[in-house]
Amino acid sequence: MRRALAETLLAEIMEWSAEEVGNERPLLQALSNFKYNEYQQFSIGTLFMESLVKWLNNFDGSKERKIAYEFIKNQLIFFSNNQILHLVNTTFNTVIQPILIEKTSTILNTGKYQISSIINSPTYQSVSRRALYIGLSDGARIDQLRRSSHLNNEQVIPTYEVGRAKVDDMLKELSDSGETKKFDTIFLVDDFTASGTSYFRTEGSALKGKIFKTIDRFFDTKEPLFQLVDASKQISIHLVFYIATEEAIDKISNIESLISKQEKYKNLNFTIHALQKINSSLKEDILQNQKAFIELSEKYVNDSIVDDHWKKAKHGKHYLGYNECALPIVLAHNTPNNSLPLIWWSSKDNDFVGLFPRITRHS
Repeated sequence: MRRALAETLLAEIMEWSAEEVGNERPLLQALSNFKYNEYQQFSIGTLFMESLVKWLNNFDGSKERKIAYEFIKNQLIFFSNNQILHLVNTTFNTVIQPILIEKTSTILNTGKYQISSIINSPTYQSVSRRALYIGLSDGARIDQLRRSSHLNNEQVIPTYEVGRAKVDDMLKELSDSGETKKFDTIFLVDDFTASGTSYFRTEGSALKGKIFKTIDRFFDTKEPLFQLVDASKQISIHLVFYIATEEAIDKISNIESLISKQEKYKNLNFTIHALQKINSSLKEDILQNQKAFIELSEKYVNDSIVDDHWKKAKHGKHYLGYNECALPIVLAHNTPNNSLPLIWWSSKDNDFVGLFPRITRHS
Protein backbone atom coordinates (compact mmCIF):
# COMPACT_ATOMS: atom_id res chain seq x y z
CA MET A 1 0.00 0.00 0.00
CA ARG A 2 2.78 2.44 0.95
CA ARG A 3 4.72 1.58 -2.21
CA ALA A 4 1.66 2.09 -4.40
CA LEU A 5 1.07 5.48 -2.81
CA ALA A 6 4.74 6.43 -3.27
CA GLU A 7 4.57 5.43 -6.94
CA THR A 8 1.43 7.53 -7.42
CA LEU A 9 3.03 10.55 -5.76
CA LEU A 10 6.19 10.09 -7.79
CA ALA A 11 4.27 10.08 -11.06
CA GLU A 12 2.42 13.20 -9.91
CA ILE A 13 5.45 15.30 -8.93
CA MET A 14 7.40 14.20 -12.01
CA GLU A 15 4.37 15.01 -14.20
CA TRP A 16 4.72 11.72 -16.06
CA SER A 17 2.30 10.61 -18.73
CA ALA A 18 0.72 7.15 -18.57
CA GLU A 19 3.33 5.93 -21.05
CA GLU A 20 6.19 7.32 -18.95
CA VAL A 21 4.77 5.69 -15.84
CA GLY A 22 4.67 2.38 -17.70
CA ASN A 23 8.32 2.77 -18.69
CA GLU A 24 9.69 3.99 -15.35
CA ARG A 25 7.77 1.87 -12.85
CA PRO A 26 9.34 -1.54 -13.71
CA LEU A 27 12.85 -0.07 -13.58
CA LEU A 28 12.26 1.63 -10.23
CA GLN A 29 10.72 -1.49 -8.75
CA ALA A 30 13.69 -3.57 -9.91
CA LEU A 31 16.22 -1.08 -8.53
CA SER A 32 14.34 -0.90 -5.23
CA ASN A 33 13.99 -4.63 -4.74
CA PHE A 34 17.39 -5.63 -6.06
CA LYS A 35 19.50 -3.02 -4.26
CA TYR A 36 18.27 0.32 -2.97
CA ASN A 37 15.77 -0.89 -0.34
CA GLU A 38 18.63 -2.45 1.61
CA TYR A 39 20.23 0.91 2.39
CA GLN A 40 20.79 0.74 6.13
CA GLN A 41 20.42 4.43 6.99
CA PHE A 42 16.83 4.82 5.84
CA SER A 43 14.59 5.72 8.78
CA ILE A 44 12.29 3.03 10.14
CA GLY A 45 9.42 2.33 7.76
CA THR A 46 11.09 4.12 4.85
CA LEU A 47 12.25 2.40 1.68
CA PHE A 48 13.75 3.77 -1.52
CA MET A 49 10.53 4.86 -3.24
CA GLU A 50 9.35 6.89 -0.23
CA SER A 51 12.80 8.45 0.14
CA LEU A 52 12.91 9.27 -3.57
CA VAL A 53 9.57 11.11 -3.41
CA LYS A 54 10.72 13.17 -0.38
CA TRP A 55 14.03 13.96 -2.06
CA LEU A 56 12.54 15.05 -5.36
CA ASN A 57 10.16 17.34 -3.47
CA ASN A 58 13.23 19.33 -2.40
CA PHE A 59 13.57 20.72 -5.92
CA ASP A 60 11.73 23.54 -7.65
CA GLY A 61 9.66 22.40 -10.59
CA SER A 62 9.65 19.42 -12.91
CA LYS A 63 12.79 20.54 -14.77
CA GLU A 64 15.00 20.30 -11.67
CA ARG A 65 13.33 17.08 -10.59
CA LYS A 66 13.99 15.53 -13.97
CA ILE A 67 17.69 16.44 -13.75
CA ALA A 68 17.91 14.89 -10.26
CA TYR A 69 15.92 11.79 -11.22
CA GLU A 70 17.93 11.12 -14.39
CA PHE A 71 21.18 11.39 -12.43
CA ILE A 72 20.05 8.78 -9.92
CA LYS A 73 18.70 6.52 -12.63
CA ASN A 74 21.74 6.66 -14.92
CA GLN A 75 24.79 7.68 -12.85
CA LEU A 76 24.41 6.30 -9.32
CA ILE A 77 26.76 3.46 -8.34
CA PHE A 78 25.33 1.46 -5.45
CA PHE A 79 27.47 -1.24 -3.82
CA SER A 80 25.04 -3.72 -2.30
CA ASN A 81 25.75 -5.73 0.83
CA ASN A 82 26.26 -8.86 -1.25
CA GLN A 83 28.72 -7.13 -3.55
CA ILE A 84 30.80 -5.92 -0.63
CA LEU A 85 30.66 -9.35 1.01
CA HIS A 86 31.92 -10.84 -2.24
CA LEU A 87 34.93 -8.51 -2.08
CA VAL A 88 35.53 -9.49 1.55
CA ASN A 89 35.29 -13.20 0.76
CA THR A 90 37.74 -12.96 -2.15
CA THR A 91 40.29 -10.80 -0.31
CA PHE A 92 42.33 -13.70 1.05
CA ASN A 93 42.71 -15.58 -2.23
CA THR A 94 43.11 -12.44 -4.35
CA VAL A 95 45.42 -10.29 -2.22
CA ILE A 96 46.59 -11.90 1.01
CA GLN A 97 47.57 -15.43 0.01
CA PRO A 98 49.76 -14.33 -2.95
CA ILE A 99 51.69 -12.11 -0.54
CA LEU A 100 52.21 -14.98 1.90
CA ILE A 101 53.19 -17.33 -0.93
CA GLU A 102 55.76 -14.90 -2.30
CA LYS A 103 57.23 -14.33 1.16
CA THR A 104 57.50 -18.08 1.71
CA SER A 105 59.08 -18.66 -1.69
CA THR A 106 61.75 -16.08 -0.86
CA ILE A 107 62.57 -17.88 2.39
CA LEU A 108 62.64 -21.28 0.65
CA ASN A 109 64.48 -19.85 -2.36
CA THR A 110 61.97 -21.46 -4.73
CA GLY A 111 59.84 -20.14 -7.56
CA LYS A 112 56.69 -18.42 -6.31
CA TYR A 113 54.66 -20.30 -8.93
CA GLN A 114 55.28 -23.64 -7.21
CA ILE A 115 52.11 -22.92 -5.28
CA SER A 116 51.14 -26.39 -4.17
CA SER A 117 54.52 -27.26 -2.64
CA ILE A 118 54.77 -23.83 -1.00
CA ILE A 119 51.32 -23.94 0.61
CA ASN A 120 51.94 -27.45 1.93
CA SER A 121 55.29 -26.53 3.45
CA PRO A 122 55.82 -25.93 7.19
CA THR A 123 57.44 -22.62 6.26
CA TYR A 124 54.21 -21.35 4.70
CA GLN A 125 52.26 -22.35 7.82
CA SER A 126 54.77 -20.43 9.93
CA VAL A 127 54.66 -17.33 7.69
CA SER A 128 50.85 -17.42 7.71
CA ARG A 129 50.66 -17.72 11.49
CA ARG A 130 52.90 -14.68 11.94
CA ALA A 131 50.53 -12.53 9.88
CA LEU A 132 48.45 -10.03 11.85
CA TYR A 133 45.11 -8.63 10.63
CA ILE A 134 43.70 -5.32 11.88
CA GLY A 135 40.40 -3.72 10.94
CA LEU A 136 40.53 0.06 10.55
CA SER A 137 36.77 0.59 10.86
CA ASP A 138 33.47 -1.27 11.20
CA GLY A 139 33.34 -1.38 7.40
CA ALA A 140 36.39 -3.66 7.33
CA ARG A 141 34.11 -6.57 8.28
CA ILE A 142 37.14 -8.22 9.80
CA ASP A 143 34.95 -10.91 11.38
CA GLN A 144 33.73 -12.00 7.95
CA LEU A 145 37.27 -11.91 6.58
CA ARG A 146 38.44 -14.12 9.46
CA ARG A 147 35.71 -16.69 8.87
CA SER A 148 36.05 -16.78 5.08
CA SER A 149 39.84 -17.13 5.35
CA HIS A 150 39.87 -19.58 8.30
CA LEU A 151 42.19 -17.32 10.28
CA ASN A 152 43.11 -17.91 13.90
CA ASN A 153 41.11 -15.55 16.12
CA GLU A 154 44.32 -14.65 17.97
CA GLN A 155 45.86 -13.07 14.90
CA VAL A 156 42.91 -10.76 14.21
CA ILE A 157 42.18 -7.41 15.88
CA PRO A 158 38.86 -5.66 15.11
CA THR A 159 40.36 -2.20 15.63
CA TYR A 160 43.76 -0.54 15.82
CA GLU A 161 42.87 0.53 19.38
CA VAL A 162 44.04 -2.52 21.34
CA GLY A 163 44.75 -3.15 25.03
CA ARG A 164 47.78 -4.83 26.56
CA ALA A 165 45.74 -7.80 27.80
CA LYS A 166 44.73 -8.65 24.24
CA VAL A 167 48.33 -8.24 23.08
CA ASP A 168 49.56 -10.60 25.80
CA ASP A 169 46.99 -13.23 24.80
CA MET A 170 47.96 -12.99 21.13
CA LEU A 171 51.66 -13.40 21.86
CA LYS A 172 50.97 -16.34 24.16
CA GLU A 173 48.87 -18.06 21.46
CA LEU A 174 51.61 -17.37 18.93
CA SER A 175 54.18 -18.93 21.23
CA ASP A 176 51.94 -21.92 22.01
CA SER A 177 51.57 -22.59 18.29
CA GLY A 178 55.31 -23.18 18.08
CA GLU A 179 56.30 -19.72 16.88
CA THR A 180 58.96 -18.02 18.99
CA LYS A 181 58.98 -14.93 16.78
CA LYS A 182 56.54 -12.04 16.80
CA PHE A 183 54.25 -10.93 13.98
CA ASP A 184 56.14 -9.65 10.94
CA THR A 185 53.44 -9.30 8.26
CA ILE A 186 50.65 -6.84 9.02
CA PHE A 187 47.43 -6.46 7.03
CA LEU A 188 45.48 -3.26 7.73
CA VAL A 189 41.99 -3.68 6.27
CA ASP A 190 39.22 -1.21 5.46
CA ASP A 191 36.25 -1.00 3.12
CA PHE A 192 36.49 2.26 1.18
CA THR A 193 38.59 5.34 0.52
CA ALA A 194 38.00 8.08 -2.03
CA SER A 195 40.45 10.87 -1.18
CA GLY A 196 42.90 9.10 1.15
CA THR A 197 43.01 12.25 3.30
CA SER A 198 41.60 10.59 6.42
CA TYR A 199 44.18 7.82 6.09
CA PHE A 200 47.28 9.85 5.32
CA ARG A 201 48.10 13.53 4.88
CA THR A 202 50.83 16.02 5.69
CA GLU A 203 50.29 19.10 7.82
CA GLY A 204 53.45 21.14 7.43
CA SER A 205 56.28 18.77 8.30
CA ALA A 206 54.00 16.54 10.40
CA LEU A 207 52.53 13.26 9.13
CA LYS A 208 48.86 12.76 10.02
CA GLY A 209 46.01 10.33 9.36
CA LYS A 210 44.73 6.93 10.43
CA ILE A 211 47.39 4.95 8.54
CA PHE A 212 50.38 6.87 9.82
CA LYS A 213 48.94 6.79 13.36
CA THR A 214 48.58 3.00 13.18
CA ILE A 215 52.01 2.43 11.65
CA ASP A 216 53.63 4.69 14.23
CA ARG A 217 52.15 2.65 17.07
CA PHE A 218 54.15 -0.38 15.95
CA PHE A 219 57.33 1.64 16.53
CA ASP A 220 56.32 3.48 19.73
CA THR A 221 57.59 1.67 22.82
CA LYS A 222 54.68 3.06 24.86
CA GLU A 223 52.03 1.47 22.62
CA PRO A 224 50.64 -2.09 23.00
CA LEU A 225 51.08 -2.70 19.25
CA PHE A 226 54.84 -2.30 19.70
CA GLN A 227 54.88 -5.52 21.70
CA LEU A 228 53.46 -7.51 18.77
CA VAL A 229 56.41 -6.92 16.44
CA ASP A 230 60.18 -6.87 16.52
CA ALA A 231 60.97 -3.37 15.29
CA SER A 232 64.64 -4.27 14.86
CA LYS A 233 63.74 -6.73 12.07
CA GLN A 234 61.96 -6.43 8.74
CA ILE A 235 58.22 -5.69 9.02
CA SER A 236 55.83 -5.70 6.06
CA ILE A 237 52.65 -3.64 6.34
CA HIS A 238 49.98 -4.11 3.68
CA LEU A 239 47.04 -1.71 3.51
CA VAL A 240 44.05 -3.49 1.93
CA PHE A 241 40.91 -1.73 0.71
CA TYR A 242 37.88 -3.47 -0.69
CA ILE A 243 37.10 -0.35 -2.77
CA ALA A 244 39.43 2.59 -3.47
CA THR A 245 39.80 5.38 -5.99
CA GLU A 246 42.98 5.80 -7.99
CA GLU A 247 43.36 9.26 -6.44
CA ALA A 248 43.37 7.82 -2.92
CA ILE A 249 45.79 5.04 -3.84
CA ASP A 250 48.24 7.54 -5.31
CA LYS A 251 47.97 9.79 -2.27
CA ILE A 252 48.46 7.06 0.34
CA SER A 253 51.32 5.52 -1.64
CA ASN A 254 53.33 8.66 -0.88
CA ILE A 255 53.62 7.54 2.73
CA GLU A 256 56.34 5.06 1.77
CA SER A 257 58.73 7.72 0.48
CA LEU A 258 58.05 10.01 3.45
CA ILE A 259 58.46 7.48 6.27
CA SER A 260 61.52 5.91 4.64
CA LYS A 261 63.39 9.13 5.44
CA GLN A 262 62.94 8.53 9.17
CA GLU A 263 65.44 6.27 10.91
CA LYS A 264 62.96 4.45 13.13
CA TYR A 265 61.06 3.12 10.09
CA LYS A 266 64.13 1.77 8.32
CA ASN A 267 62.91 -1.85 8.62
CA LEU A 268 59.41 -1.12 7.33
CA ASN A 269 58.03 -2.10 3.93
CA PHE A 270 54.65 -0.57 3.06
CA THR A 271 52.33 -1.42 0.16
CA ILE A 272 48.70 -0.63 -0.70
CA HIS A 273 46.18 -2.93 -2.39
CA ALA A 274 42.60 -2.47 -3.64
CA LEU A 275 40.27 -5.19 -4.84
CA GLN A 276 37.94 -2.80 -6.67
CA LYS A 277 39.59 0.32 -8.09
CA ILE A 278 37.52 3.36 -9.03
CA ASN A 279 39.04 4.95 -12.11
CA SER A 280 39.78 8.68 -12.01
CA SER A 281 37.75 9.07 -15.19
CA LEU A 282 34.56 8.59 -13.14
CA LYS A 283 35.02 11.95 -11.42
CA GLU A 284 36.06 13.62 -14.67
CA ASP A 285 32.93 12.31 -16.39
CA ILE A 286 30.70 13.67 -13.63
CA LEU A 287 32.30 17.12 -13.73
CA GLN A 288 32.24 17.36 -17.52
CA ASN A 289 28.97 15.68 -18.43
CA GLN A 290 26.71 16.19 -15.41
CA LYS A 291 26.94 19.96 -15.09
CA ALA A 292 23.19 20.39 -14.59
CA PHE A 293 23.30 18.14 -11.51
CA ILE A 294 26.41 19.94 -10.25
CA GLU A 295 24.54 23.25 -10.57
CA LEU A 296 21.69 21.80 -8.50
CA SER A 297 24.25 20.75 -5.90
CA GLU A 298 25.68 24.25 -5.76
CA LYS A 299 22.19 25.72 -5.43
CA TYR A 300 20.90 23.53 -2.62
CA VAL A 301 23.92 22.40 -0.56
CA ASN A 302 24.96 25.31 1.63
CA ASP A 303 28.32 25.83 3.32
CA SER A 304 27.04 24.67 6.73
CA ILE A 305 28.38 21.31 5.58
CA VAL A 306 31.92 22.63 6.09
CA ASP A 307 33.13 21.74 9.58
CA ASP A 308 36.62 21.33 11.06
CA HIS A 309 36.91 17.84 9.57
CA TRP A 310 35.84 19.12 6.13
CA LYS A 311 38.55 21.80 6.27
CA LYS A 312 41.30 19.17 6.40
CA ALA A 313 40.80 18.67 2.65
CA LYS A 314 39.81 20.77 -0.37
CA HIS A 315 36.51 22.51 0.40
CA GLY A 316 36.24 25.57 -1.83
CA LYS A 317 33.53 23.74 -3.76
CA HIS A 318 31.87 22.08 -0.79
CA TYR A 319 28.92 20.97 -2.93
CA LEU A 320 31.22 18.43 -4.65
CA GLY A 321 31.70 16.45 -1.44
CA TYR A 322 34.64 15.92 0.88
CA ASN A 323 37.90 16.88 -0.85
CA GLU A 324 35.75 17.80 -3.89
CA CYS A 325 35.70 14.14 -5.01
CA ALA A 326 32.29 14.45 -6.77
CA LEU A 327 31.56 10.72 -6.63
CA PRO A 328 28.15 9.15 -7.41
CA ILE A 329 28.76 6.24 -5.00
CA VAL A 330 26.54 4.83 -2.26
CA LEU A 331 27.51 1.87 -0.05
CA ALA A 332 24.76 -0.30 1.40
CA HIS A 333 25.70 0.54 5.00
CA ASN A 334 26.33 4.29 4.50
CA THR A 335 27.09 6.92 1.88
CA PRO A 336 30.69 8.20 1.73
CA ASN A 337 31.07 11.92 2.40
CA ASN A 338 33.17 12.04 -0.79
CA SER A 339 30.00 11.45 -2.78
CA LEU A 340 28.05 14.42 -4.09
CA PRO A 341 26.26 15.85 -1.03
CA LEU A 342 23.06 16.43 -2.98
CA ILE A 343 22.60 12.65 -2.75
CA TRP A 344 23.06 12.33 1.03
CA TRP A 345 23.08 15.74 2.74
CA SER A 346 20.26 16.96 4.98
CA SER A 347 20.19 20.55 6.23
CA LYS A 348 20.14 21.14 9.96
CA ASP A 349 16.61 22.50 9.80
CA ASN A 350 15.51 19.65 7.49
CA ASP A 351 14.53 22.05 4.72
CA PHE A 352 16.50 19.71 2.48
CA VAL A 353 16.46 15.95 3.05
CA GLY A 354 18.95 13.61 1.35
CA LEU A 355 17.94 10.62 -0.77
CA PHE A 356 20.43 8.30 0.95
CA PRO A 357 20.92 10.01 4.34
CA ARG A 358 24.42 9.67 5.70
CA ILE A 359 25.40 8.97 9.29
CA THR A 360 28.65 10.73 10.11
CA ARG A 361 31.11 9.77 12.83
CA HIS A 362 32.30 13.39 13.06
CA SER A 363 28.96 14.85 14.19
